[in-house]
Amino acid sequence: MFFVFQGCDILNTRTPEKPSESGSSFVPPTSPSIVIDNLTNAIRERNTENYIKCFIDTTFSQYSFSFQATQSAQTASGPLFHDWNLASERAYFENLCSRVPPGGESTLILTDAKFESIQADSAIYTAAYTLIVQHTVQNIPQQAQGTLLFVLSLDRNNNWAIHRWIDNKTGNDFSWSDFKARFSS
Repeated sequence: MFFVFQGCDILNTRTPEKPSESGSSFVPPTSPSIVIDNLTNAIRERNTENYIKCFIDTTFSQYSFSFQATQSAQTASGPLFHDWNLASERAYFENLCSRVPPGGESTLILTDAKFESIQADSAIYTAAYTLIVQHTVQNIPQQAQGTLLFVLSLDRNNNWAIHRWIDNKTGNDFSWSDFKARFSS
């Protein structure tokens, strides 16, 4: 019997398969800084589920997610941002990601970043941002710049998440709010 199996190569080891490219770098958000890292990684990986996990889930918190767009985006977009919620955030992000070709990059660069305040159950984070998304839509810039303010809170599962996001324009730059408006549907 041994010689039969030996002839079939059943006892030889095979070449291992390469790991899949769609890995996730999401880390349980046990501190406010992990939320920021998870957000940055979700954008880079264009991972919608990990992106949405960075925002508060009303199932586990008294807070609900809110986004305050730049004044110019609010004016240009009419009522779009009046009822912006997690479903809006998901739709925007999925639509944006669907417009990035294979090999295209998405990068969030945060500078002058700091936690203004960290309490036992809340934190305020501010940063200047540059969001670069190599999408294929004509007449929409691939880069947005501005400043952001995140209010983070601790939920009933002791996980941190963003529950309020305020976007501010810097000069005449295309902002994150502009990205959201253009890719909202």
